Amino acid sequence: MNRQRGVGIVLIALGAIFLLGRFVDLGAALWPLFVMAPGIALLAWAFLGGRSSAGLAVPGSIVTMVGLILLIQNATGRFDTWAYAWGLIVAAVGVGTWLYGSLAEKEKEITDGARTVMVGLALFAGFGVFFEFVIGLGGRSPVLGGWLVPVLLIAAGAALLFWRRPNA
Repeated sequence: MNRQRGVGIVLIALGAIFLLGRFVDLGAALWPLFVMAPGIALLAWAFLGGRSSAGLAVPGSIVTMVGLILLIQNATGRFDTWAYAWGLIVAAVGVGTWLYGSLAEKEKEITDGARTVMVGLALFAGFGVFFEFVIGLGGRSPVLGGWLVPVLLIAAGAALLFWRRPNA
């Protein structure tokens, strides 16, 4: 990618953000766009810059994902979801690696990237279920943790106290 095209893309993105700021209070509602913009610029550079710039896909996907997470958290007021949202950053590393492998035509990176995406999504889902439904993150009454976890703990403790092995 020539330098003029890269600067042009960055200027268009900045202009669009500032124009949007004329209609929406970006400081209160959409400040995560200022995190996402550099990530999107890095992704654009990775796509338009040829094989030599393909490595920018990894940091571009990470920074863009952090911005997306912040955008959703800001819109919902649920910043406590960082307890498990970090799994999406692991997935973003995988997406970036997969993109890098695709752009640079490197089969190992494509495979490794896809595997990392799956691991990151599994971590996000697993910890999300645990924190939201077992612990009840965010002050909501947990579906499982309200009574089931304490009862299971009591049952496990009682089993350890009263269950005897035949040879003991």
